[in-house]
Amino acid sequence: MTVRFAIVSFAHIHAWSYARVLKELEGAELVAIYDDDPERLREAAQRYNVHDTYTDLDRLLARKDVDAVIVTSENAKHVEHAVPAAEAGKHLIVEKPIATTLGDADRIVRAAEKAGVKLQTAFVMRYHDATVALKEIIDRGDIGDVLVITSTNHGTYPDLWFGDKELAGGGSMMDHTVHTADLMRWYTGSEAEEVYAVSGANIRDYLEVEDTGLVSLRFRNGVLGSIDCSWSRPSTWPTWGDVWLGVIGTEGYVIVDAFRPAVDVVREGERLRWEYFGSDADYNMIADFVRVVEEDGEPRASGWDGRQALEITLAAYRSVETGRPVKLPLA
Repeated sequence: MTVRFAIVSFAHIHAWSYARVLKELEGAELVAIYDDDPERLREAAQRYNVHDTYTDLDRLLARKDVDAVIVTSENAKHVEHAVPAAEAGKHLIVEKPIATTLGDADRIVRAAEKAGVKLQTAFVMRYHDATVALKEIIDRGDIGDVLVITSTNHGTYPDLWFGDKELAGGGSMMDHTVHTADLMRWYTGSEAEEVYAVSGANIRDYLEVEDTGLVSLRFRNGVLGSIDCSWSRPSTWPTWGDVWLGVIGTEGYVIVDAFRPAVDVVREGERLRWEYFGSDADYNMIADFVRVVEEDGEPRASGWDGRQALEITLAAYRSVETGRPVKLPLA
């Protein structure tokens, strides 16, 4: 069986990697692309040799030979693309954050449930070999009971529409909190009950969204967490960013620096860059989603997981606004 995919928008930088995976992966095929930007649509179609392109989403979704859709549009547009795709009977991978409001996230989840289609949030860190190994260490009890999880998801400013509050839903806190918040939920098997967050003066004073943030969490089972979700790396930084985790247990401590396996490359006239050679989490995620569709399984990172990580992020924004801890679930 071959699962035939369409990608809905190349607005998000991750879309290009997902398309690359679909061209490499046995059992998957990229058959169509939609984008509301004609120039971006032409570039993606040429790069990945896709002949069927659309600026009308309804026409794409009417195709019977499209089994699944990857939604990689701007954050605020996820709901307008994911809901009709689900209603058309297409299985879904939706880029993180799943939406910019809980109402929109709930609409996506309900649409998928009603249509009986698979819905996966693109939490690729659940598919990275290093973070999966950490999950196994925790589940085996190798470090005893987990007490604290500290994390960073630093990065450079991604530019594009990420600085547009209406399209992105916020700045670095919206972009980066969800990944490690999701890992914490996955590792602890617990939901957050309280969130406190601060955001300092912007590093890039021209931005209308925040580029710094520090989030503290308390989970229902007592585990404490922290997330540095800042775009704190300069544009000359040799890589896009990181996912770093430190897990303190009653009997041990584990550190994971997921994206550090890299080769330093220097060329005359260019800045230092890191050529990453580690786990291909994008490939692993899409390969597993193909398996889920073929076997009628359940995604490792569901739409509900996307919704819950978004709630933590929105609570962080509310905490910054009020200067106080915020209880979950949000009212």
